[in-house]
Amino acid sequence: MQVARHAPALPGGDSRRLTRSQYDFLLGRLIDRATLARAQALALRWGVAPHEVLIANGWISAEDYTRALAAFCGVGFVPETHLDAVPARSSDRPKDCLRAGLLRQRGMRQAVFAPEQMAPMQLRRDFEALGGRVCFAASQTVRGAIRHHFAPELKHEASEALFERFPDRSAKSPVALWMRIALALGAILLAAGLIFAFAGTVRALSLLMVIAFVPVIGLRIAALWHFTEAAKTEAPPARMADAALPAYSLLVPLLREAKVLPRLAHNLSRLDYPAAKLDIKLILEAGDLETIAMARALDLPGNFEIVIVPSGFPQTKPKALNYALPFVRGEFVAVYDAEDLPERDQIRKAVAAFRAGPPDLACLQGRLNIYNPEKSWLTRQFTLEYSALFDGLLPTLDHYGLPIPLGGTSNHFRLSALRWLSAWDAYNVTEDADLGIRLARAGYRCGTLASTTYEEAPARLWAWVKQRTRWMKGYLQTWLVHMGRPVALWRELGPKRFAGFQLMVGGTLLSVLIHPWFYALAGYDLLRGAFFAAPANLLATPLWGLALLDVTIGYGAAMALGFAAARRRGAYRLIPHVALMPLYWLLISFAAYRALWQFLTGRFTWEKTEHGEAG
Repeated sequence: MQVARHAPALPGGDSRRLTRSQYDFLLGRLIDRATLARAQALALRWGVAPHEVLIANGWISAEDYTRALAAFCGVGFVPETHLDAVPARSSDRPKDCLRAGLLRQRGMRQAVFAPEQMAPMQLRRDFEALGGRVCFAASQTVRGAIRHHFAPELKHEASEALFERFPDRSAKSPVALWMRIALALGAILLAAGLIFAFAGTVRALSLLMVIAFVPVIGLRIAALWHFTEAAKTEAPPARMADAALPAYSLLVPLLREAKVLPRLAHNLSRLDYPAAKLDIKLILEAGDLETIAMARALDLPGNFEIVIVPSGFPQTKPKALNYALPFVRGEFVAVYDAEDLPERDQIRKAVAAFRAGPPDLACLQGRLNIYNPEKSWLTRQFTLEYSALFDGLLPTLDHYGLPIPLGGTSNHFRLSALRWLSAWDAYNVTEDADLGIRLARAGYRCGTLASTTYEEAPARLWAWVKQRTRWMKGYLQTWLVHMGRPVALWRELGPKRFAGFQLMVGGTLLSVLIHPWFYALAGYDLLRGAFFAAPANLLATPLWGLALLDVTIGYGAAMALGFAAARRRGAYRLIPHVALMPLYWLLISFAAYRALWQFLTGRFTWEKTEHGEAG
């Protein structure tokens, strides 16, 4: 027996005063009059229809609402279990079906329509006469059937759209021929130098290394200066009326995340945004039966939708995002990870920033930080690193108009820009950094958002190494892809942003690769008794001067930025650990060399980061 659901009564309200409405057909078995009153009041405040409030808040299921609506309109109803049995018409395309909310099935005289975007009385007028030619089904049911019937086309689009449209922008393409030739020649010259002129080659390499660090140091100094000059507190934007807020879609790709899924659902449900305007897609892999079972067991409200990605190569986060993208209904789209805890007002702040920004502002990167810094030495260092990067370095890039390699979560996009670029590269294992560069090449701007999402840092060394290997491999993929045609990159970015790309993507990778060699060369000089000796010639004098600059100012600027960022966040217990940041950087170097090896042996391998250890 079905029991009517009810919501908390309106403050000071009296449901008996309500007049009859077009939603009275729901009263009795599905909801009571007080719940309808509450929904109508929220609908007025949010600028949506009452049934959208009822469904989004979980006060009535979309299936029950649509069944009752079909009876009210005098048309048939198709339950979720029936739509998958009959294939769609071969002449239809998935995008057309999604746009119309309509599924026409092969050999069937009835079309299946998702009616949730229309008011009941209008539907009754429009469809009553059609009777046997139209059936209603819940929107999620229709979208699920479209995914089922058009799975091969949708899966191919998710994996190959970027490669087929812009092959030179996809990591699936082979490394450019000129790069392979240059790498081979460089390896031959290096080997010959080490064999026939070891000491001179070592000195030349030393000079190249210290010179390479100088622009990276300059960026760190600029970030420290900008961080200290920027206002310590940013004035929050004026709160927009709920009715003025747009629909906003959240994409959350999940793989083997059953353990953290209940907490994630709670974190997203507590966002300060009208529930009926939040469109939350939980994107699961077809083979991940445990997470699928957990998602279905949670009894999620109607603004959550489970999207199951068919199995196939590559099994990556960007492919999952691409697969779900055609089904979003928001004007803007945000990406979150399984363990994320965004600040409650983050979506509102993003809307305000997009509205206040120029039309070419296509993306906002939220600030990331760590909620388990005390778990281990690694998590403390990770927190210092994130504080310096997202509170200091990325806002500096934004301030100077340089390309921003995005972080993997809390990215907020204009949907139109995403679609124009064919969204994410399914073959790039740091799809976020790559997308930030592609946005810049297309003439869009990325900004930073003064709102924090807290996430879990790996507490165990090997989990951290695998995650950082993937990041470094993705940076290598991104640099190789975009430098495959350097003249085109220069033309599209311009000199300043081209230099910014080299600093943030190429410079990050190069600096972590050559960092251990500073210690190796210092050890070499110690062993041969030359470390404390006076410079032997004119070349050695500037070399030692630059090396001293790298160590003192380079280390000092990076550590000072970590110190200042931790202090601003009130993380005083982390400040003593700033002294150990160089040791952490050596671990990053190890992961970078592992990434080089993995790039050669398994370019598209995606090493999953396990979550849920923070409790």
